[in-house]
Amino acid sequence: MKPKILIIEDESKYAYILEKYFTSEGFDVVLAFDGMMGYKRFLDFDPDIVCLDIMLPVLDGYEVAKKIRAKKNTPIIMMSALSEEQDVLKGYTLQIDDYVTKPFRIPILIAKVKNLLERRKSVVDDKTRENEIEVGNVKIIRDIYQCYLNDKPIKLSKTEFELLEYLMMNAGRTCTREALLSVLWNEKDIEERIIDTYIKKIRKLLGDDNNKITTIFGIGYRFEKETDESPRGDK
Repeated sequence: MKPKILIIEDESKYAYILEKYFTSEGFDVVLAFDGMMGYKRFLDFDPDIVCLDIMLPVLDGYEVAKKIRAKKNTPIIMMSALSEEQDVLKGYTLQIDDYVTKPFRIPILIAKVKNLLERRKSVVDDKTRENEIEVGNVKIIRDIYQCYLNDKPIKLSKTEFELLEYLMMNAGRTCTREALLSVLWNEKDIEERIIDTYIKKIRKLLGDDNNKITTIFGIGYRFEKETDESPRGDK
């Protein structure tokens, strides 16, 4: 999918030049020639990044940036002939991501845009990795307490989910019953065998993939990294 860029620039000739360059770099480009048009197109187009002039008719760039920030955290690069320190600082107080002073070389702007998008993608990927755990055919998404088997949702109770989450976080390692009790209930006087009951329920929900969870006799359980090579263990 092409990255989407919104260019808000009232000098149409300059805007079309930018459009040509960004299109040649593989971007999906939308133009706007005043602040109000720019904000409306931001809402409709939902761009990945915005290049925003300051000196715009109807709404100036500062107002547009303020409206955008009230809606989303989309990266914004301000483009302006205003180079005084107070002008630059005003932009940063509105949480813009970068600032280029006209005249500037278009390849520099393109490099800044690509850099911002790459950094944003890296942050999003990191958050996704932190929020999701996937081992073999089983995936869990932590923030919504959802589990998927072969991309199909399966319903787990909160306790079942947290038990499976811990096992998957430690995939390939043996988890003792004591450790599982400590993580889930933080209690020492609960009968350890309750873990076995929950494991049986989880295995049943996993169906043909129940052999992912191996019983380590007298110790606890292990979620296997390679199901095909894993022993079935005790059910």
